Amino acid sequence: MSERPPIVVALQNAANCPVNLVGQWITQAGLEVRTLHLYAKQPFPHDVAELKKSLAGSPLAGIISLGGSISADDDDVAPWLIGERALLADAISLGVPVLGLCLGAQLLALSTGGSVDLAELPEIGVHAVTIKDSADEVFGALASSEQLPTIQWHQDEVRHLPPGATSIAKSSSCRNQIYRMGRLQYGLQFHPEADPTIVRMWEKHGDDAYQRSGRSVEGLGQIEREVHQSIDQIKSVWSEPIKRWAELASQPLETQLEQPSQHR
Repeated sequence: MSERPPIVVALQNAANCPVNLVGQWITQAGLEVRTLHLYAKQPFPHDVAELKKSLAGSPLAGIISLGGSISADDDDVAPWLIGERALLADAISLGVPVLGLCLGAQLLALSTGGSVDLAELPEIGVHAVTIKDSADEVFGALASSEQLPTIQWHQDEVRHLPPGATSIAKSSSCRNQIYRMGRLQYGLQFHPEADPTIVRMWEKHGDDAYQRSGRSVEGLGQIEREVHQSIDQIKSVWSEPIKRWAELASQPLETQLEQPSQHR
């Protein structure tokens, strides 16, 4: 009998925010991605022990918390966020690899003692970020490039990092574009998973971030065209670090925990 591939569990918070490109890259690295549709009220474990049990013997490699137009503390609108924050906090405390993407990064920060607030300037469309830590084992190789294109769609931001977390990337208007909690535990304010098709859905949805940014006056389809022009470069930049994260996350947790953690 062949070994079961390690599983990365994706927590989907909105129908129009699937794991998409990130899921493809993780699969290419030899792992399986299993999506839980929280927005559709799919039951899910609120701690790591129960999550592992639900995988029926397959090893848990990591957790991804995905995006959405809600805020990280919108518990009245999205009551599943309470359990999701509990699961993320448990994962961080146990050293489980985590990727939080946009809303997911905000949920991760809020669940571990950080704060999330309305950004002074929403970021919508393609924006450049800069990696500040060349020693980071996942993203450090990108530090030699000053302008890394990303797809952004947010009006909230992580205002204060959780205790022990380190900011390793910034943009012109957001100082915490990527932050690191512990080994293989990251929050990313941008959307490496997005592509023109997904951006088209976001434009049509016309959420508060889109309206507040002022970009809605440019006309429907403008941001999709902008993303279409940059998507090949975006994929080229972000596919390798995501695959690297997946490959490292697929190692047994005991091996990972032998490495120093930045989170205290």
